[in-house]
Amino acid sequence: MKIVIVGGVAAGMSAAAKLSREMPEAQIIVFEKTQEVSYAGCGLPYYVSGENADINKLRIRTVEQFRKSGIDVRLGHTVIGLDAKNKTVDVENEAGVLQESYDYLIITTGASPIVPPISGKDLPGVFVLKTLQDAMAMREALAQVSSVVIVGGGYIGMELVEAFVHQNKKVTVIERLDRVLTLFDREFSEQVADYLGNNDVDLRLNETVTEIRREGSNLSVLTDKGSVLAQMAVFAVGVRPNTAFLKDSGIEMIGNGAIVIDDQMRTNLQDVFAAGDCATVNHRVTGKMKYIPLATNANKQGKLIAEIIAGSNKSYTQALGSAMIKVMDLELAKTGIGESEAADYEGELEHVTVTAGNHAHYYPGHGKVTIKLTVDKQSKVIVGAQLIGAPGTALRVDPFVVAITAKMTASEFGALDFGYAPPFASTWDVMHIAANAVKE
Repeated sequence: MKIVIVGGVAAGMSAAAKLSREMPEAQIIVFEKTQEVSYAGCGLPYYVSGENADINKLRIRTVEQFRKSGIDVRLGHTVIGLDAKNKTVDVENEAGVLQESYDYLIITTGASPIVPPISGKDLPGVFVLKTLQDAMAMREALAQVSSVVIVGGGYIGMELVEAFVHQNKKVTVIERLDRVLTLFDREFSEQVADYLGNNDVDLRLNETVTEIRREGSNLSVLTDKGSVLAQMAVFAVGVRPNTAFLKDSGIEMIGNGAIVIDDQMRTNLQDVFAAGDCATVNHRVTGKMKYIPLATNANKQGKLIAEIIAGSNKSYTQALGSAMIKVMDLELAKTGIGESEAADYEGELEHVTVTAGNHAHYYPGHGKVTIKLTVDKQSKVIVGAQLIGAPGTALRVDPFVVAITAKMTASEFGALDFGYAPPFASTWDVMHIAANAVKE
C-alpha cells in the first residue's frame, strides 16, 4: 500500500509517524515544498522575542529521524495537481515535474499568511511570520531597529506585540476592524485594547494600510487615515489555506479555500483525506463546519487519519476552538462558543460574567480573573467560556473544555471538587463562582 502525504508539518508528520508504527509494511511518501519538516510554529514569536534563543529547539523531529523510521521524506517537492480519478499527483522539483500514484492521499498543506496586494509589501524590512526562516530573519533585523508596525490585531499580531515590547521596541498596531482579537466577545477585545494603551502600544483601529514606502532608513506605512514611520513592518492579518493547486481537482472547498471534510477527515474524493490548517472541522457544540486553524486540531487529526487508514473507525468530534494567548502579563483563553458564534447555535443562549481573584488575596501576586460563561438557556448545559486576567487565568479554560465535552450543566460544574491551596486558588475558585452565577 502506498500512502502519499502532501505537507510535512503538524498534521502531515503526525500522520506519517503514526502510519509508520501502525502499518510498517506500507510505503509512506511525504512531499514537502520547503527544506523543513515538523517544527513548532507556535513557538516562533518566542524565538523572535529572545525568550528562546535556540531555533533548533523548535525543530521537533529531523528529516533523518523520520527517514530512519521508514518514511520517505522528499524536501523541495511541490505538489501542483491532483487527478483523483487516476489516483495520481503531479509533483514539481528542481529536476522538473513527476507523477506519483497513491492508494491513499493525505492533504496537509497548511495555510500561509495573507499579505494585502499593496505597493511596498515586498520592501526590505517588511515581514510575515510563518516559517523558521521568517523568524530567524525577523530576529536578525530586529536587532537593528527601534520601532515596528504590526498590521493586524489577531493572535499572531498580539503575540508579536509581546515579542517586540519584550525587546523594548516602539510598537504600533494597525487593525482595519474596530477591535482586536475578534474571536473573543467585544468586552474582552476592549480590555486588551486598554491594556495595550497602558503599556505604550499605539493601537489604531478602523484603519487600513494602503501602501508602504521607503523613506531613508525608515518605512512609511500609509493608511486611509494617515501614515506611520517605523523601521520594520510585519503583516499578521490572518491566513489562507494552501489549496490553490486543487482548484481543478473536484475537491469540495469553502469560500476561503479550506477543504471540506467529514468527522473522519475524508474529503468528497475517494481515498483522499485532509487535515490541519488547509481544512475545515466540525464544531462540537454547533455541529457545523468551521475553519479553525489551530495546531491542536492538526496534530489530533493527523494521528487519527493514520488510525483510520489502518482500520480504525474513530472520528474527530472534539473541535471546540479552544485557544490561549498571552499578551505581556495579560492572559486570555476561550473554548466553545460565545456571542460571536450565537448565530450558529440552534437554541437560546445565556451569558454570565464574573470577576474574582486568581488565588487567595493574602498570597503575593494576587490579581483578577474575569470569566464569561455561555450556557444553553433551557438546559443550563455549558457551551462556552472566555477568560481574561492575571497569571493563572489561561489554564482555567481546560476544565471548561471537559465540561462542554461532557455536556455538564453549570450547577454540576459549580460543585466540582477542584484543588485548592492559597498560591493557586481560593476555596471557591473563580470557575465555581462563574458556574454558580448561572441561575437554575
